[in-house]
Amino acid sequence: MINPPRRGDGTPDEADPVPDSRDGAAQLDVRALVVRYGTRTALDIPDLSLYSGITALTGCNGSGKTTFLKACALLLRPTSGSVSLGDRGPDRRTSLRRHREAVGYLPQAPDFPGHFTVREAVTYAAWLRGVPRSRRAQAIQHVVEDLNLTDVADACLRSLSGGNRQRAHIAQAVVHEPAVLLLDEPTTGIDMEHRIELRTYLARMGRTRCVVLSTHHTEDIELLADRIVSLREGRIVFDGTPTELMARADTGASTATARSVEQALRNLSGGGSAEGAEDGGR
Repeated sequence: MINPPRRGDGTPDEADPVPDSRDGAAQLDVRALVVRYGTRTALDIPDLSLYSGITALTGCNGSGKTTFLKACALLLRPTSGSVSLGDRGPDRRTSLRRHREAVGYLPQAPDFPGHFTVREAVTYAAWLRGVPRSRRAQAIQHVVEDLNLTDVADACLRSLSGGNRQRAHIAQAVVHEPAVLLLDEPTTGIDMEHRIELRTYLARMGRTRCVVLSTHHTEDIELLADRIVSLREGRIVFDGTPTELMARADTGASTATARSVEQALRNLSGGGSAEGAEDGGR
């Protein structure tokens, strides 16, 4: 079973209250963010602040979800606009190094050398993300235990089952205890038992961190999301709570009452399926 995530001192944070997703200061600010590929606008986000809690990022295939996550992780250069950590003023530039130390990112298809063991991969991620040498070993051990990877810690990534491999990739994304966690389809390739355990882990993470979760699993959204941001053709068509989504599903020219989150998301996508596995960086 996956254990609840720990504080910096190694103790589980079970006693932390669940925050309102928009209480307190923003963890990540997106301002006038535009990404274009040639003449096509892949992303156009005028203004978006992300807070502690879990934000589900939804939209059909090609809606801009992966592009948005990559831009927030500073893994692609936008055509215009900015992404900054919430504790920085608009006139103060956040260094690339500091941003990447504060942000954890899990791509949809992680590309890590298969001959690395789980422990080696997490150790490399800890070094890359700036975890001090003095507490690196403890941080690695904690995340290996928290994600129930102890029994496979010395196994090569290529030898792992899909579920264990995905958990190893998540360990790489969280080992530095980021304030902001960007996850692109984290429950893909995991069986139901491990998916339930992972949801519990992510719910705990969302108590004290800003978690942005791109997923095509409706249950992930229903069980985890404090807030839903839905994209269509690179633009935000809905930003609100699941309750607000159910009551005010955007159908373009009018509003409609949806019978389920799945139906509401289908309405947001323009009537087609809201389940898009990836948008290919676009």
